[in-house]
Amino acid sequence: LTVERLLDEHCQWAESDGRQGKPADLSGMDLRHATKLAHRTLTALIAPGAQLYGVNMEGSSLQGSNLQGCDLRSARLGGADLRGVNLSGAKLNNADLRDTKLGPLMISGGRLLPARLDNAQARYADLRGSDLRRARLAGSDLSYANLVDADLRDSETEGTDFFGAKLPGRFIEAIAASA
Repeated sequence: LTVERLLDEHCQWAESDGRQGKPADLSGMDLRHATKLAHRTLTALIAPGAQLYGVNMEGSSLQGSNLQGCDLRSARLGGADLRGVNLSGAKLNNADLRDTKLGPLMISGGRLLPARLDNAQARYADLRGSDLRRARLAGSDLSYANLVDADLRDSETEGTDFFGAKLPGRFIEAIAASA
């Protein structure tokens, strides 16, 4: 099956609550030339280690997806729904993540699945206006990232490198108050 066909079947599966299509496992695949990724329903996509350098995934629904260790450098994810996504160890340098939903995903039993960006590299990433509530950012590199108007309430930031980053005023105030 082609990558496009796998993505089409995954989209059908996600949109039909599993009644049609089937989930795609794109682990380690090179998806740099995949088209039609923007504004798609790709909920619970399995693609750890995939190559997504520079792809356009604007407005996509990727809730609960496993994108651990993916190469998303220079990717366009503006407005995407990334609640509960696993981006642990991902490369997000220069990625456009404006207005993304990176907060927790409500799962069964009223539990919350936080988005994981621990140990991710997001130097120069654009996260303006993003929802990062409760996100796990521990050990990530957000040097020179633009986080203006991002919501970082209750996020885990231990060991996160914010050198040169543009941070929201209320976040700076909270850091100063806890020091």
